[in-house]
Amino acid sequence: MTKSIKLNSGKIISMRDEINAKKKKYWSYIKAENLMSKKEIKNGLRSHDPKALYNEITQMADKLVYIKGMLFYLNMGITKFDINAFKKTNNYSIFMACELKEQIAQLKMIPTLDPKTKAQKGLKAISKEEVFTSAKIAALIKDLQLKANKFDTNMEDFNTKTEISIDGTIADDIKKDLAI
Repeated sequence: MTKSIKLNSGKIISMRDEINAKKKKYWSYIKAENLMSKKEIKNGLRSHDPKALYNEITQMADKLVYIKGMLFYLNMGITKFDINAFKKTNNYSIFMACELKEQIAQLKMIPTLDPKTKAQKGLKAISKEEVFTSAKIAALIKDLQLKANKFDTNMEDFNTKTEISIDGTIADDIKKDLAI
C-alpha cells in the first residue's frame, strides 16, 4: 500500500526554508573547513566532514526540487502531487537547472591549495590540508555542468516547441502586440 500525506502550502514553505537554511549553513562549513592548517586540524577545529556535507547538500537539492514542484502544483490548483508526471514538466527542468547551477557557484567559492605551489613544494612541505582539491572541484563542476546542460536543453526545447492557443478578445489584444 502506498503511503500518502497531506501538506498545506505553509508547511511546504516551512520545509523549503529549513532546507535552504541548512544548505547555506553546510556550504559555509565546507568553505571554512575545506582548507585548514595541519595545526588547526590537529587541535580538532575541523568539526565537520566536508565530503559528507556535500553529499547531504546534493540530497537536499533533489528534495528541494520536489518541494518546489509541490508548491507549483498547489499554486496551479492541483492538489495531488505526481512525482513522475512532475519530472516530465518544464518546471522540473527549471528547478533542477537552478539547483545544479547553485552547486557549481558554491563549489567555485571553496578555497583550495594552489596546484602550482603543491607541485613545487610537495604536500609534506605545505602546512595546510584540503579535503576537496582543485582537481576534485573541477571534476564535480564538470559533472554538474553536464547535468545542467541537459536541463537547459529541455527548457530550450520547451520554449521553442510548446505553444498555447489563445481565443477571444485577449487574442485580438495579443495580435496588436505582435504587430509592433
